[in-house]
Amino acid sequence: MTADKDTDDEPLLFEQDQAATSWPIPRLFQEYGAEYKPLIAVALGASLLSPVVSLLPTYLLKVVIDSVFLQTTPFHVPFVPASWMPTQPWPQLLVLVGLIVVAAVTSTGLGWISGWAWGRFAQTVQHIVRTDAYEKIQQLGIAFFDDQQTGQILSILNDDVNELNRLLERFLDELLRIGARFIGIAAFLFYLHWQLAIIALLPVPVLAVMSRWFISRIRPMYDDVRQRVGVLNARIENSLSGIRVVKAYTAESFEANRVDDASKQLLDTRWDVITTRISFFPAMNVVNWLSFGVLVIVGGLWILNGPPLFFTEPLSVGTLVAFLTYNRQFTSPLIQVGHLIDLYHDARASVIRIFALKDYDIEIKDQENALSLVDIDGNVTYEDVTFRYDSDEEPAIEGISFEVEPGAFVGLVGPTGSGKTTLTKLLPRFYDPDEGAIRLDGHDLSSIALTDLRSAIGYVSQEPFLFSGTVSENIAYSTPDVSRAEIEQAARMGGAHEFITALADGYETEVGERGVKLSGGQRQRIAIARAIITDPDLLILDEATSHVDNETEVLIQTALREFSADRTTFAIAHRLSTVRNADTILVLDDGEIVEQGTHEELLERDGLYSNLWKVQVGELEELPDTFLEQTVDADAPNFSR
Repeated sequence: MTADKDTDDEPLLFEQDQAATSWPIPRLFQEYGAEYKPLIAVALGASLLSPVVSLLPTYLLKVVIDSVFLQTTPFHVPFVPASWMPTQPWPQLLVLVGLIVVAAVTSTGLGWISGWAWGRFAQTVQHIVRTDAYEKIQQLGIAFFDDQQTGQILSILNDDVNELNRLLERFLDELLRIGARFIGIAAFLFYLHWQLAIIALLPVPVLAVMSRWFISRIRPMYDDVRQRVGVLNARIENSLSGIRVVKAYTAESFEANRVDDASKQLLDTRWDVITTRISFFPAMNVVNWLSFGVLVIVGGLWILNGPPLFFTEPLSVGTLVAFLTYNRQFTSPLIQVGHLIDLYHDARASVIRIFALKDYDIEIKDQENALSLVDIDGNVTYEDVTFRYDSDEEPAIEGISFEVEPGAFVGLVGPTGSGKTTLTKLLPRFYDPDEGAIRLDGHDLSSIALTDLRSAIGYVSQEPFLFSGTVSENIAYSTPDVSRAEIEQAARMGGAHEFITALADGYETEVGERGVKLSGGQRQRIAIARAIITDPDLLILDEATSHVDNETEVLIQTALREFSADRTTFAIAHRLSTVRNADTILVLDDGEIVEQGTHEELLERDGLYSNLWKVQVGELEELPDTFLEQTVDADAPNFSR
């Protein structure tokens, strides 16, 4: 079994939205930094002062050589009155050494302050961005999760948010240090010897051009890297989530090949970054050392033979030593700029993805002045409702109209893919209809506050999801303050109490990830109890007993009949016995309601429902050919033997 799809075909998260995200880094500081201006001010001040103070020892070294050792220039320390200074070489040396130590300690202290302030800012903002991104995800509609891969979303919350730490903690700190050091060194060079400073600064334009080239090459590469990380995470998450299916179909090698393909795409993309980087930084270093060599030769000739060419100023040994030291400190920041560019564009790609998520339109949201419903009767009306999924050309349901009286029990039946689940998903506004309207107690659903609407609905899906934790925590998921007695009562009504008490730790048994330690039927009964404990005004059961045996189903149905007696209930059923006693049954086929009535009325019409019933009770061995022609693709392969 081999992968039939190249990783290049994997969807990239928010690809179009990311292209529209401009100035992401300034926006990050604007939106998340305003609250921390005092902390940023401290960080900025320390980052600027620390490198400037660190330049003083080199200048003082020049004074030591020229004024103390060689005594070729008068002893002088800037900004310090000459009357304060000693006149003998040995005390002068001690004073200069003391000043060097003070400058070094001060620079180190300021560096610690800047590191602490930027680190605190980075960790705090990183936390806020992560929680903001997660809250935004919680606000997005189900359609968003239909289109996006879970691994891509996790990549944003983990990889991309973690990347912010390097940006916020290191980038501005190092950028300010480099800028302050660059300007400070240039100022010292011109102060010491403006003519030699011109020669020392000649490599700057060359290094600037090289940096410009590096920026143009590295930016798109990092955008691609962040995307490929998301694709790989999505592939691994998808494979691990379906590990039982993988093992059941011995598809380990197939999945390994798909992960290998995704990882290979990431490897190739990252290798492009590495090859660009390892070409750039050594080239910068070569230019740096060439400039150092030129400075040694020119400075040496200057001292030995006097000013060359059109230069006129004399040059001392101490000044040349200071220039050579500053040269290493001067060109080194220019090389570090390359590392900052590397860091910046790596982080920039992550920030773009974060803001692409933050800017994603929330399709299902409250209107202004949304209604808050307190007392709900449960009257539900569908008025000519049509809905299609974004990825489908044909509507999932079309022209659906019916009305349900408060407290009625409505059964929904029909062939697979007829639109039953879609119809019920519109009621809690997991999706909004493309045409028509759905009303609750006469109010259009779009005019009702989402929290009130969904709090009023208990929903049990055909594939119930349990969270890692205990049985009791899962039952009380949406109502954590309920008592143990209420949890047990809900479990009894959901047919779960007996099997729960038989577990090793009873209601405190850990269910495992997604409830993996329980059977499908057990998970389903816990999900029913979870819906019951909320005491909803409306109840949606999407094949809620499909995983239980007939005996258990009867017990659950009896309990649910009592529970749903005074609340509107929609029950999707594969086994028609589940809805046999419904007040009304809606029969769907190909997205439309083809029959409607009670069990007895529908049997008398001898239509689709009657045929489905006869097949289930054994009066028919199979559905009529006319029905099969509507539901089976004639060109589909025949797997019969």
